[in-house]
Amino acid sequence: MKLSLFNIHDVALFITFTLCLFLVLFQFSYPDKNKIAKYFLLFFLIDIAVGIGAILTLWQPAIKIHPLLDNYIFPYILFGSLLLKGPLLYGYVSAVTTPDYRLTRFDLIHLTPIVVYFLVLITTHDNASSAQLHSDKLTRTLSIYEWHSVKIIPLMYAMMAAYKLLQHHRYHEIQYPGFSSGAGWLDILVWGALLNWAWSLLTHLLGFYLGASVADSFGILDNYITSGLISTLLTYSLIHANKQLSSPINSNGLLREINTDERIVEKIIYCMEVEKLFLNPRLNIERMAEHINTPYREVSALINKHFHVNFNEYVNLYRINEAKRLLSDEKLFNLSINEIYAQAGFNSKSAFHRFFSRLVGVSPTEFRRSSANSIKTNYTAAV
Repeated sequence: MKLSLFNIHDVALFITFTLCLFLVLFQFSYPDKNKIAKYFLLFFLIDIAVGIGAILTLWQPAIKIHPLLDNYIFPYILFGSLLLKGPLLYGYVSAVTTPDYRLTRFDLIHLTPIVVYFLVLITTHDNASSAQLHSDKLTRTLSIYEWHSVKIIPLMYAMMAAYKLLQHHRYHEIQYPGFSSGAGWLDILVWGALLNWAWSLLTHLLGFYLGASVADSFGILDNYITSGLISTLLTYSLIHANKQLSSPINSNGLLREINTDERIVEKIIYCMEVEKLFLNPRLNIERMAEHINTPYREVSALINKHFHVNFNEYVNLYRINEAKRLLSDEKLFNLSINEIYAQAGFNSKSAFHRFFSRLVGVSPTEFRRSSANSIKTNYTAAV
């Protein structure tokens, strides 16, 4: 991309870089109980700012610092930031939408793309110290595969984040109609990033197949999409903070905030409907309580109060619904009843038959037969 000093597009990038740093400072100073989510967001915004700074340095001939930095360091900083922004966005969305989110060793797998990139870079380095570096060093030394990777991988993570956000919305719409806490911010961030990175990939493909001149025009718009996203996030943050500071104290809101019972119930529902703990035949109230980091007596009391059943009945309701799904699936008609109740989380055939007959009104065999007849009838009517 050929840019000159004081080019309007350079100014837009510089403004975006500045706004990004303002947003970092604002989010850093903003109180947030979810520390993991806060750090993910801060690192994500810093990564975006670093990438914009690297772009300005690499593609603006008038902005040069030192040959070592300009030719060796900044290209790799740019590619590192492009590969890192996807995992950071996904990590932030996961931390916000998952109750009691914790980082585990398995999460390190998300660093694989950036680790592989630098390992390949090291192993394929062909005595670059003796080669004369030029302004287009980046495009000559990095393969087409690497360019494809830094465009495709962030988009894949944005799609994963969007899917997790949709699940989050559906879950709360069912359990808590009208729930909207944090949804506005997340929607802007996730869908904005998805649009931004999809356009970036399209620009890359146009440049690959139609030439750099075509890609330059689309690439400029890509920078403006990034600028619009950061500006919108900063504006939203300022408005949201202003509303909180100017609004009168709402005692009902404060009571809702300190009401831990609702949050615990939400954790219980989440671990059953999303994490599907009921599929574990050894699940008991102690294991569930440990999973959601809550005393088991409190879990038992809340289940009784909120769902009007005891713990075993609550878990078996989920298992019966899962068994009904399995028994109704024509692709699983070859499975025996024993296999069905085991897959549904029951560890006792007698308990399965007792609960199923009491809750459904027929035996598992009769329910399967009825489902098969219904499927056959529908098929015949359709033919």
